[in-house]
Amino acid sequence: MTKNQKPEIFEITVEQLTVYRYHVEMTDDVSDPEAIALERFRAGELPDAGPAEGEQHELTTYFVGPVEPEAEPSLTYDRWREKYRPIANDLCQGAPYDGLMFETYGAEREYVLRHNSECIWTLVQAEDELVILSGWHFVNRLGYFITERPWDGLETAEIALG
Repeated sequence: MTKNQKPEIFEITVEQLTVYRYHVEMTDDVSDPEAIALERFRAGELPDAGPAEGEQHELTTYFVGPVEPEAEPSLTYDRWREKYRPIANDLCQGAPYDGLMFETYGAEREYVLRHNSECIWTLVQAEDELVILSGWHFVNRLGYFITERPWDGLETAEIALG
């Protein structure tokens, strides 16, 4: 599988069934002994007739089939900061975005370029809004961020800033 190829995901269930046996005394007011046994089981009552040796079934798997992975929810700026942990710009005192943004030129740009490309994020002006995009971008760039944790998605992540 190539880096840009989306992995195929399959759902498999794994079950191991234990049989619990309850004795239910049949009296005139008992019309549904199964419901009584189920109620006792749900209440956490230990079975009075099992499980017994040999009553545990073999481990079983079932192939369900291919499934689509759930899309990651849209990242907010705060959630992005928590998840990817941008590092502080120690090259420039008072850098924008709480000291996290790096400039697009000079020593700060060179510093950014020395990092893993999957840890670089770009602040861009997109239409009438500011957006942080995963990766190194040149067009409409306003600054860069470097994160401790890499972006491992196959497509560009986009974090809207308001």
